Amino acid sequence: MASLTAFHYQSGNTTIHILDARFKLILMALTSITLLNVSAWALVVMSGMLAVLGWHIGFPLFSAAKELRYFFILLLMVFVARVLSTPGELLVQIGLLEISKQGLVDGGLVCWRLLLIVLLGLVLVSTTRVSEIKQSVAWFFKPVPGVPEKRLATMLGLIVRFIPVIFAKAGEVTAAQQARGIGSRKNPLFRLKTFTIPLLRGVFRDAGNLALAMEARCYSEEAIRGMTSATQRDWGMLLAGTSLCMVAFFI
Repeated sequence: MASLTAFHYQSGNTTIHILDARFKLILMALTSITLLNVSAWALVVMSGMLAVLGWHIGFPLFSAAKELRYFFILLLMVFVARVLSTPGELLVQIGLLEISKQGLVDGGLVCWRLLLIVLLGLVLVSTTRVSEIKQSVAWFFKPVPGVPEKRLATMLGLIVRFIPVIFAKAGEVTAAQQARGIGSRKNPLFRLKTFTIPLLRGVFRDAGNLALAMEARCYSEEAIRGMTSATQRDWGMLLAGTSLCMVAFFI
């Protein structure tokens, strides 16, 4: 688990680290919506800004790329689906399969947008403590009637903490399969079954142990503390981020 630094909070004193977690969540939501709706040129500009942001906070890009390898497979599947389902100027035809120019462009843009959103989420996780995320979620949902905001925040915090655990467990299962020569089996269904069942069993076992540990320590949702007041720096960052998102729509 020590190598999964992209999914853990990394201490630091950068502007992003000390920014109020509520404003980080708002900016992430605004930026994600912007990424889904702007042009390709705006994506280029925002990609450059995200790269500068990652360099500023010391984001472990190579570690993140390694841990996102399964997400890249998903992106490849999305790309192929968009290429084969988007009509347009025909480039290649193989039997019933038709590849159009518009399909290649559309598939590339969709994958590009999704990748930037995921990287943006990793930046949030690596610069924000889980306790701050829980406090922010509870603060946002507190005015909503009928919503147990502290319970919801606790569940979200547990999900964030369990992401590295799932990746670590997947690595253990993969190593065990390689040691037993299962990777050389040609049947993909057999390999999938021998990977999925032990992974789910291990994750559920760890989740059960965590629940027992929380009960043994008398954990309560009331342990979530309130948020401190926002500063002028937080409001300034929100204004700057919102302005950049608005400008991106005109590029």
